[in-house]
Amino acid sequence: MNSILNSVKQFLLKFNFKNFTFRKGLKYFFILGVLATIAFFTAIYRGYFGRVPTYQEVSFFQNMEASEVYSADNVLLYRFDKENRINIPFDSIPKYLVNGLIATEDARFFEHSGVDIKSLFRVLVKTIIMGDKSAGGGSTITQQLVKNYFPRKNHRFFSTPINKLEEMVAAYKLEQQFTKEQLIEFYFNTVPFGQSAYGLESAAQRFFGTTASKLTIEQSAVLIGMLKASYTYNPIKFPEASKKRRNIVLNLMQENKFITKKEEDSLSDLPIITNEKKLVRHVGKAKYFTEFVRKEMNNWLKENKKPSGKDYDLYKDGLKIYTTLNYEMQQYAEEALKKQLKKLQQEFDSEWRNEEPWSKTPVVLENAIKNSSRYKRLKAKGISENNIVANFNTAIPMKIFTWNGDQQVTMSPLDSIKHYLKHLHAGFIAIEPQTGHIKAYVGGINEQHFQYDHVKTKRQVGSTFKPFVYTTAIEKGVSPCEMFPNILIKYPQYEDWEPKNSDWIYGGEFSVWGALAASTNTVTVQLMERAGLKNIINLAQKMGIETALPEIASLSLGTAELSLLEMARAYTTFPNYGKPMHEVFVTKIVSREGESLPIFNEEVKKPVYSEQTAEIMVEMLGKVIRNGTAASLQYDYGLYNCDLGGKTGTSQSQADGWFFGLTSNLVTGTWVGAENPAIHFKTMNNGQASHTALPVNGNFLKSLNNNPSFKYYLTGKFKKPSKEVLNMYDCLSRKGVPSPKKDTIVVAIDSLAIDSLAIVVPSNIVLDSIKLQK
Repeated sequence: MNSILNSVKQFLLKFNFKNFTFRKGLKYFFILGVLATIAFFTAIYRGYFGRVPTYQEVSFFQNMEASEVYSADNVLLYRFDKENRINIPFDSIPKYLVNGLIATEDARFFEHSGVDIKSLFRVLVKTIIMGDKSAGGGSTITQQLVKNYFPRKNHRFFSTPINKLEEMVAAYKLEQQFTKEQLIEFYFNTVPFGQSAYGLESAAQRFFGTTASKLTIEQSAVLIGMLKASYTYNPIKFPEASKKRRNIVLNLMQENKFITKKEEDSLSDLPIITNEKKLVRHVGKAKYFTEFVRKEMNNWLKENKKPSGKDYDLYKDGLKIYTTLNYEMQQYAEEALKKQLKKLQQEFDSEWRNEEPWSKTPVVLENAIKNSSRYKRLKAKGISENNIVANFNTAIPMKIFTWNGDQQVTMSPLDSIKHYLKHLHAGFIAIEPQTGHIKAYVGGINEQHFQYDHVKTKRQVGSTFKPFVYTTAIEKGVSPCEMFPNILIKYPQYEDWEPKNSDWIYGGEFSVWGALAASTNTVTVQLMERAGLKNIINLAQKMGIETALPEIASLSLGTAELSLLEMARAYTTFPNYGKPMHEVFVTKIVSREGESLPIFNEEVKKPVYSEQTAEIMVEMLGKVIRNGTAASLQYDYGLYNCDLGGKTGTSQSQADGWFFGLTSNLVTGTWVGAENPAIHFKTMNNGQASHTALPVNGNFLKSLNNNPSFKYYLTGKFKKPSKEVLNMYDCLSRKGVPSPKKDTIVVAIDSLAIDSLAIVVPSNIVLDSIKLQK
């Protein structure tokens, strides 16, 4: 190509304009035209326009095949297919179907090498000279295969000639590499038949309820007839048109001596009989996880190439992706999450009754409306705000998600937005700390209606951040039994910030382990001061937190917005005794030829804190379960004899509930909350993490404990602490801390004409008496 351009350049430099004549002009114009044509054809042949494969790429040409994702227990989780396509070998294609294709589409198929010159001249004469637009395009079967496999590109005014020439060149290259039978197989596996049927096998099932190998001659002729126009000759929608087209195919088969005249006559009289079968695409399992895999695989695709040098395509190249997920454990996780969220939603709706949770922050609803696809679509059309409001208030039929199944209702789009705003959401993950293997991954309550993956979305983590503060403090020399006063302290260095306890109890003092078990804010901030805020941030990031952490004092109480995934990653350092382990989700990737391909490589990291600190923290997190805010994990779920640790976390205004649990062999994490943090439970009693998030972990672990195949995750014991560490815990959790107050609840009501009254009592209040006051 460059040599041709250089020749043109030299020609122009040597051109003598003084001696220019008309005759010379024609001569030079002809020469330039020839050079330009050669350059044009060379550019196409070498693939400069993007579609023509090299000979090396042609040698790797194969049927399009969806990549598949498998669980660790070999369950097919997902197929990356954009189309209903089932590939079949040439031997499964009836001979009369092949004959019908050749008779109709390319009578000289076995005579040419990808381009039929005779057919091309016929089209040129009929179309250009005689003006007959019905002459067709002159494309061979191989050219049509190229068109199906390599979608055409837009080259503006030159689109048709460039695309046609590219298809000719590519067809020629394919013919040099493959047999005619192989090309027929490729063709029938790629051609679209309409109504979501791609390839011959899918079409046979869609229109005749059978397999391709069992198609009759007349059925085959119907499908071949559809190649001209799949909608116009659809046998289900337009049986008469389909019959006429079928008979044309039969006639062409007879003319090419593939069937006799007698056979043609008898077959042409037969009516079109279809057996419609709805094609069902692979629905998939663990969809939040497989979507996570798809996104992560995009990074893999950038770094790994096919032997041909081209990029892999998840939708065409038939990769087998084997993951760490255990599907049985995944089912336990999904069941635990749905069971808890259904219960919580009932409580949430009951607590708010006829009130709207966003009534004090109406901007929440306003933003939800403006962020909806309906609003954006109407706005893009230039519709006025008044008419948009009217549109949103007009009831229409729609299907909505409920915990009793999808329901068909008549509802306004505005009410639909309100309906979904009120829903609570959740995410759950389970990771093996020693390997980093993700064993269960639930990104939300329903993947069809809610696409946000709450394993990866970031929310305020609350007290689940505190173990990072305590780990740093222990690493800096603080002892688990060191006592700290439980008093209100105003910090002038933080703009007179005065952190308060969630139970509003002050006085006395807590040991370090007692403060974590009770999740005491006053002591946690004092520990932050001892450990150093920068040190805490540094250690948290080494443990696996990737989000940039703000250097503010309230970080110690969990005001940072982090994801469930990175928090679970950081928590794996506790049962892993200081060693961070990045999550692993793929164990093997295999090409369609059975060759193992490179997988994701994670750097092996060294421990980020000492083994003694790890032993102290494991024991401290165990005391949270045995003596603290997460005690119900053992007693309510029958996990008495299990070695457990964990931490609850509730963010401001109960907007987020978190719980991370750990055994020696598994770390589990749950987040619960509404889509918008401004929407939350009214009371701490219902909104605290021990009530919202912990039960998901509890039910999941209970299911594992009841299955002998998974007892491994609960029967394992933490490393026995050294005598030195055990001696460090020879102290009480607190001294002189007041007990929860007895109090009187005064309820203001408008009328005494009530049958019953439900009163929500804060968890730190012991009910002594109730007074009804009008």
